[in-house]
Amino acid sequence: MITSPPPQPQAFTAEGRSRQLASLGYLVLAVGSAYYWYQSPWTDPLLKFLSILIGVLGVVPILRWLQRNDEAYPLIELLQLTMVPFYAIPLLNAHEVVARYPESILLPAAGIVVLVQILGQVGAFVADSNYRATPQSPWWTDDLVSDDTLRFSGYIFMATSVWLVITNFTPWVPSGLTGTLRAVFFGTGTISAFIQARLWGSNQLNQTQKLLFVFNIVAQFILMNLSLVLVTSMILLLLILIGYFSSARRLPLMVFLIALPTFALLHAGKHQMRDKHWGELGLAVEPSAVPAFYVEWMQYGVGTFFNLPGEDASPIKRSSLFERASLFQLVCYALDTVPGQTPYLQGESYSYVWPQIIPRFLWPSKPSPNDSVKLLSVKLGVLTEEQAETTSIGYGLITEAYVNYGVTGTGVLGFILGWVLRKVSRLTAQCGTLSGGGIFRILCLAWCLNAETTMAVWLSSFYQACIAIFGPLLLYSSFTKR
Repeated sequence: MITSPPPQPQAFTAEGRSRQLASLGYLVLAVGSAYYWYQSPWTDPLLKFLSILIGVLGVVPILRWLQRNDEAYPLIELLQLTMVPFYAIPLLNAHEVVARYPESILLPAAGIVVLVQILGQVGAFVADSNYRATPQSPWWTDDLVSDDTLRFSGYIFMATSVWLVITNFTPWVPSGLTGTLRAVFFGTGTISAFIQARLWGSNQLNQTQKLLFVFNIVAQFILMNLSLVLVTSMILLLLILIGYFSSARRLPLMVFLIALPTFALLHAGKHQMRDKHWGELGLAVEPSAVPAFYVEWMQYGVGTFFNLPGEDASPIKRSSLFERASLFQLVCYALDTVPGQTPYLQGESYSYVWPQIIPRFLWPSKPSPNDSVKLLSVKLGVLTEEQAETTSIGYGLITEAYVNYGVTGTGVLGFILGWVLRKVSRLTAQCGTLSGGGIFRILCLAWCLNAETTMAVWLSSFYQACIAIFGPLLLYSSFTKR
């Protein structure tokens, strides 16, 4: 007689692990909030409360998502979570640049961030309350390719590694095609990395596929960071972690133990590396010099991180990885500048959004989305027009909204982001991984991690990625169905 196995204890199910992690998160949040309340460098109780509230509002939505064990992807929840390192931690730790501003600026700046967070959740609530499940197109819900094709995602991910080798070490790619090919390879690479991470989390990768995946992650980490800009590789790693967790419902602690110290040391040493290696012609590293390049970088990182003799000990260059990932001081700067010294832009930076819809071959001289960044830099007096041509600053969506329309603009921004992202979550909840909706939500997830851009850059890069991925995939699907 064959008997069914006994039911698995709830603590070992995906739902049980999610709830346990949520409970642990609430405990850590409570202890951390109490610690910062008593150790805060700020004397104003309201400022202390708002700084902690930014952190709480950033973490609680993702913990509530874990408690629900929700099948819908946590898009607005993830966007809210990014506000912890970008806005909460610099204020909680009194980042050296943030501490220069008086409390008369810090209080309203913190209030604006809280307003965006609260109205983001209001927008999500409205989207939930108005959502009605309706029949959806098979193109949107059904996989555009067969399940067997998922196993090839590791090789597609490897194509991005090959692309990075070519662009870093050869002159083979024509300058006119660089932007288009970058969108194709990074778009497909993003989807492939997320799929591979989900397959690993659900124990669907064999040992060879796992080794190939790890090899590509390490290779792309090395190649991406040769530019001495860490943000792209950080976003890739976070996306992989989210993909793994979405299926395994547990955190890969070993990855954290390796990745976090590595990024911290590289961040600590990147300033000396930029001073030494960045020049007017840009950075070029020969393949044979890559090992020595990273050894030198780690040496600078260790020396700066531990403040060893002979290293630059300035507060900015010794600041932590999380403190330097700060957009809060830019909100403070905007409040201090607009409208007192500079009038509101009244949507001028948003005017660069609409031209991006038109293909460049139809409008060769169309404005670049990066012109919105240059506009903010010049209008706010951060850079001259000449400096803005060579220096880019990550202002973030909140600062841009305030500079254009003031507090009202930031509130509207929060509501729209919450409403749109929750709508996407609900509309894609039942979609296959490689369906139209499934691919769209993965791209949304990746772009929620990119918090430092303006709206024109954010939407333009997202639009290009969608075209680069959906075009070839639909073409492949149409041929295979014949």
